[in-house]
Amino acid sequence: MDKSSIYISIVIPVYNEENRITIFLLSVIDYLLEKDFLYEIVIVDDGSTDSTIRTIESLLDEKLAGKYNIIKLPGNLGKGEAIRRGMMEASGEYIFFIDADGSTPIREIDNFMHHFSLDYDVYIGNRVFRQKTPFKRLFFGTGYTILANYFLQLRIFDYTCGFKCYKRESAQKIFSRQTLNNWSFDTEDLFIAKKSGCKIIEIPVQWMHKPGSKVKVLQNIFVCAFDLIRIRYNYIKGLYS
Repeated sequence: MDKSSIYISIVIPVYNEENRITIFLLSVIDYLLEKDFLYEIVIVDDGSTDSTIRTIESLLDEKLAGKYNIIKLPGNLGKGEAIRRGMMEASGEYIFFIDADGSTPIREIDNFMHHFSLDYDVYIGNRVFRQKTPFKRLFFGTGYTILANYFLQLRIFDYTCGFKCYKRESAQKIFSRQTLNNWSFDTEDLFIAKKSGCKIIEIPVQWMHKPGSKVKVLQNIFVCAFDLIRIRYNYIKGLYS
């Protein structure tokens, strides 16, 4: 496959997903097999110790041979590093990253494609249609958005939705400057995007809470608040220039 002609890349970070990866990946495969544009799947393994990668390789070899790439990190380095590596190595004109829990349906890509234009560089999901959201996640998410907008002055309504798309040129510019590997990487990348002059559009998406999330909401409150200060400090020090 000529990588220079790939239209859509889908980056999927995984870490010990053996109990749910099959159903999710089959939904991605079924969606892509219907399409007539060129695509690739980029799996980034963040140090899995279970059968996640064996399962993925078996499915993709059978269904999408030659249309995927697996990147294996040397250990559990964090979701931010997994996303960064995948986004930097993806070849598509438009590069999505999506969570492996399938909380946002893969077919939301169609909705995003309606908005593709020269007017925007970054396309991010805004979970306005939330179903079965645990109160603590909803409360923390709302509070985090308020704090992030206050500290970083971005006016974004949903920083952490695991369904985003970057034009390749913008992805190279933004993710090469990312410094955070934890849950705050999303916010850092969007801050870098804004400061780099990228145009961002938020697109409403369906979202349903899936059990088995690895995000420890209460444990992350203080970490994420500190990370907002780190992002502002990095900017003042010129690390994002």
